[in-house]
Amino acid sequence: MMPALSGPTRSSGVRLAEPIITPPFDDLAPLPRRRLVAMRAAARDLFAVLEAGARKGSHPVGDPLAASPEAFTRWTYYPPEPVDDAKTGSGWFYHAHEPSEARRWSEHGHFHCFSLVDRLRKGAKPLALPADPDPDKARTVHLVAISIEQSGVPQRLFATNRWVTGEWMHAAGDVVPLIDEFAIHTDKRFRPTSRWLSAMLRLFQPQIAWLLHERDLVIGERRAQGADDFTEDQKIEAVAVATIDVDAQLAALDRAWKRQSRRRAA
Repeated sequence: MMPALSGPTRSSGVRLAEPIITPPFDDLAPLPRRRLVAMRAAARDLFAVLEAGARKGSHPVGDPLAASPEAFTRWTYYPPEPVDDAKTGSGWFYHAHEPSEARRWSEHGHFHCFSLVDRLRKGAKPLALPADPDPDKARTVHLVAISIEQSGVPQRLFATNRWVTGEWMHAAGDVVPLIDEFAIHTDKRFRPTSRWLSAMLRLFQPQIAWLLHERDLVIGERRAQGADDFTEDQKIEAVAVATIDVDAQLAALDRAWKRQSRRRAA
């Protein structure tokens, strides 16, 4: 087991609020109790959505696809209209790419989850910007992408390179707090999918925090080597990747909860 990390990232100097749990993510006990509480609540929410969908014959991945009358095609956004909430600053869409050497895994497609830059702490400075940043347009920061296998099961999380989503890229220490804020209340059409995504982000918050931290380290190291244009290198789509398994995450969460409970009772 690799040690848990805490403190500033080498690339940005922004301190993270919680320890970073590193792969293989099987020991969550170093996390604060409040984080475990939030993850347990997210697990309950996740299964509530899936159980309600099963009764109605729907699924959080299938619902956006069903909103389009056309056959599922690559590079098309699902649903066609934006799913976002101006109050929370959250948004998402689902799509698929052509098979690529840059992503060495197969998938049905993936969700991109965003937040508005305006939700970042005051004074947050970007790591990388679009070539022609327009402050009058909606400025987004990418939280995570969730890769879905053919059966509809989430299989991976990944942090994208800046050019992939056109984001205003910010340091992990600034972005991680937005994970817990991800929620969409205004769009009733895809409320189950939005709720499922919110639960996924909170349940796998440790992995997402690590991905963003790792992304920052990679960018910092490449820039130190003289690759100042790394964030625009179109040969690099995913900068950091983590395989996920809901059952394994729940088992790790249960072990961490019991371990902390024994400590508190001692």
